[in-house]
Amino acid sequence: MPRNPSTGVYSKPAGTTPSVGQIIDPAPWNQLTTDLGNEITNSLPRDGSAPMVAPLKLATGTVSVPGLGFSSVPQTGLYLKGTSLGFTQNGVDIAFGRASVYAAKSGAYTALAVDDNAVLRFTASSTLSLTAAATLAANWRITIIADGGDVTIDPDASETIDGAATLLVPNGGWVNVFCSGSAFFTNKTAAQGAAIANMKWRSRFIGEVVYANTAVTGVETPPTSVTDTVWIELTSGLTGVGQFNNAKLTNESISGSAPLVLATAAISYAGSAMNGQTIRLINTESRVLRPSISPGTIQDDAFQGHRHPTGTTVFTGGAGGIGTGSGNINPLTIGDPITDGTNGTPRTANETRMKNIGVKAYMRIA
Repeated sequence: MPRNPSTGVYSKPAGTTPSVGQIIDPAPWNQLTTDLGNEITNSLPRDGSAPMVAPLKLATGTVSVPGLGFSSVPQTGLYLKGTSLGFTQNGVDIAFGRASVYAAKSGAYTALAVDDNAVLRFTASSTLSLTAAATLAANWRITIIADGGDVTIDPDASETIDGAATLLVPNGGWVNVFCSGSAFFTNKTAAQGAAIANMKWRSRFIGEVVYANTAVTGVETPPTSVTDTVWIELTSGLTGVGQFNNAKLTNESISGSAPLVLATAAISYAGSAMNGQTIRLINTESRVLRPSISPGTIQDDAFQGHRHPTGTTVFTGGAGGIGTGSGNINPLTIGDPITDGTNGTPRTANETRMKNIGVKAYMRIA
């Protein structure tokens, strides 16, 4: 009789339990030896000379007595943890992170517990909101790649990331985010990337003005947020929440009309060496900068002083007199400028100016 396939118990054939003086019937004994031979063949050799030919079924086991252990360390091995595979080392459960999962995002997203060990690639400027740290739990982590715009990481409520309320991952940068169960931390590559990205702006000196033709797509402008380099746009009306000059300028003053507009403001940023100084908002004034031995002198456009020489005037009149009527002289009138026949029609406007193209001016204040 073969081994019971459900229980694994072998029961020998009837008639194979002899007694003294009994005549042995060869049939059941032949069956017994055949069964024993088959079961020996079906046994797994300890020397590993033959493999299993069917799945190996282990005992369920526990964290202290695993279903598959080792003779020298019996509390280390594998066991069934609910419906999942558990690992135990010296009787202590070992947790492994989820396999990394990649996903592309083109807009705002909230990271959840199921995003543990995920790699999120943002293809546009976006905000990544983080679920509460207590919900995500300790050891939760995620990788963020900014590939198309800056990504702002915003923890839940008053929670922090690297001790700050938010973290900016600059376009082209990446960062690993780790949860402690109460806050979030990173491997600092975002801060390093931001520092590198801002190097071109940090190399400018305080008070330096740079220009950018913002009408052209892709043109870079100084950072709007307050980082390790702080800039203002020299344009009026940008001091509201979320605007470029918010919390950087105060006491704006606009007067006059084009082309003689006067626009000023005071720097209001405690970290600036220029704090409290009044500056000109030259974008609003449409004023150019000019080297001078008297910095700060304000001049409006002007036409160089000159005179027109007296020429010969020919009068025509009736017989015996000058003019068309007795005792009268035709007045000399001056008309609008016309071409001299060589240089084209003169161009006129409400100001004297050079041929130009409009750009935005920015100033570093800290």
